[in-house]
Amino acid sequence: MIRLATVFSGIGAIEHTLDRMELDHEIVFACDNGDVDILSKKIDVDLDEIEGELSVLETMIHRIGARTDEEKEYKSQLDTMLDATKAEYIKVTDSIDRIAEKDCKELILSILSRIVKMEDLKKARLKEYTEFLKGLEKRKDRRTGILTAFQCILEVSNDFKKDNAISDLGKENISYKSTDKILWHEVSGDLKKAYDILEENKGKKVIKNVRDISERTGMLHEKINTLHILQELAEIDDYTEKKEYVDRLYNGKESQNKVKASYMANYKISEDQFHWNVSFLDGKQYEGQVDLFVGGSPCQSFSLVGKQRGLADTRGTLFYEYARLVSEIKPKVFIYENVKALLSNDEGKTWETVSRIFTDLNYTWEKMILNARDFGIPQNRERVFVVGFRNDLLLEQEFMPPQPFPLEKTMQDFLLDNVSGRYYLPKKGVDFVTMEKNLTKRYTQIDGDVQLCQKRNQQFNWHGDFVFEEENTDKEKTMEDLEKYFLSEKVRKYVLATGTKNFYSRPETDLEIARPLLTTMHKMHRAGVDNYVTTEGRLRKLTPRECLRLMGFCDSFQIVVSDTSAYQQAGNSIVVDVLIQIMKEILKCYPKLAFSQEEADALKIYEEETKESRKGKVS
Repeated sequence: MIRLATVFSGIGAIEHTLDRMELDHEIVFACDNGDVDILSKKIDVDLDEIEGELSVLETMIHRIGARTDEEKEYKSQLDTMLDATKAEYIKVTDSIDRIAEKDCKELILSILSRIVKMEDLKKARLKEYTEFLKGLEKRKDRRTGILTAFQCILEVSNDFKKDNAISDLGKENISYKSTDKILWHEVSGDLKKAYDILEENKGKKVIKNVRDISERTGMLHEKINTLHILQELAEIDDYTEKKEYVDRLYNGKESQNKVKASYMANYKISEDQFHWNVSFLDGKQYEGQVDLFVGGSPCQSFSLVGKQRGLADTRGTLFYEYARLVSEIKPKVFIYENVKALLSNDEGKTWETVSRIFTDLNYTWEKMILNARDFGIPQNRERVFVVGFRNDLLLEQEFMPPQPFPLEKTMQDFLLDNVSGRYYLPKKGVDFVTMEKNLTKRYTQIDGDVQLCQKRNQQFNWHGDFVFEEENTDKEKTMEDLEKYFLSEKVRKYVLATGTKNFYSRPETDLEIARPLLTTMHKMHRAGVDNYVTTEGRLRKLTPRECLRLMGFCDSFQIVVSDTSAYQQAGNSIVVDVLIQIMKEILKCYPKLAFSQEEADALKIYEEETKESRKGKVS
């Protein structure tokens, strides 16, 4: 029997893996807060508010009573992080001081004043733009006035870009479109001038930098609150009392943890075994009780916490918590998963620190970059995996990364036969996903065989796939049905190239590779990287069940949360089929992990069956 423990447990990819492999196991503990945040503080993207908070934080850090060497080190890192945030604040305010306020503020005030007076303007835009005007008018401070003006210019420009090309701004004799009923021709000239000012002064970067500073400031509150709680926990000797203390912190928040709801519904685990916060989980209580420890952490840079010589120097990051628990629990084997960006983050310095720490933990480890499409799942999802074996274990052979095998299934094999009408797109949704700008920028995929992957870190974003299933098999009729949903011949040429299995896909792009399952799939209001499926001549999005299938979860997995939560949870999970191949390799070099001979025999049978099932269709 494998004694399993997980952190950042999600919906239990490794648990489902062991179930599918029919390997006997018990869950020692799981831990996931489901993004319920009780420690940080939301700071608006507002220079005045940020400046005030930085002053408050300086006082709070100064008053921290650090008693142990660890607490003194933690406090030192807080000082380092605060100094770095202050330096960024000074840098961005200096850049704003070099910008002429009058031109950009007066232009956007004039533009907004005219738009809100337009008779047919949609109520949502009227409300939003009226708030913009109020915000601009009350901003007397020069710096804040410029930042607010930049934010308004960017928002209005983005609304223009929803229906028009930004390069057409200011041009005469152009018929502008607007789903918000904005008469763009009345403000196009001034909006062009305002947008040019935004671009010339790198206004988007200014806004981004201020947003980053506001997030850092909020995170410092989280770090300080975490230290206070750790100091309280240090005074408690009993592990049960420690857990009760942490559980009380989350009183009233239980219903917000949708991840826990999904996990508890699908696996044998008691409340006592489920922990809320990895930072407050004392791994020493589980030392020697865990065979396999699995988890990951968001890809974070260590550049804000000073020098990175070893584990203690990464304190304050979630990777530190994972590595700390490995050190305290001392599992026989660990599996660590992260996005591929981990290797290049901060010019490779992040991975340099991570790899050094894995070695310092006294484990022999192997790094792999594995793609789900190479292991039976039609999804181009690359992830970094690290498998570590405790140095005192006697391995039967050296661990080897799993070898890829040909993909035998397409996304079509994972689709449901009957789908609820609520997953079909209304005309507004169809218009959005078939916009020429979305199609030409490779934002949209319709009926691909495998999901395509975004190049940037999309760990927490899933716009999802959409499919088109024909009303009948007659090709001419099908083309007519499809045409009803596309805007023009110009758009049609990007979508209606004949693909495999009566699917249709864009020419000259690799639509046999599907995009990854991204967690914001339920949102249709912003362009992401999407795939579209169509049923009976209509576009629809993938259902949560189909998304789970594309992550390797069987239909026996219970969905007990809303579609929104289900999409997020599926998109954040590890692909089960990849874990299956990793587990096979682990058991080859350390079969004792599974303990009994019966389980070893079951593994061999499973391997033989999966070779055959790869040729079949998912039921």
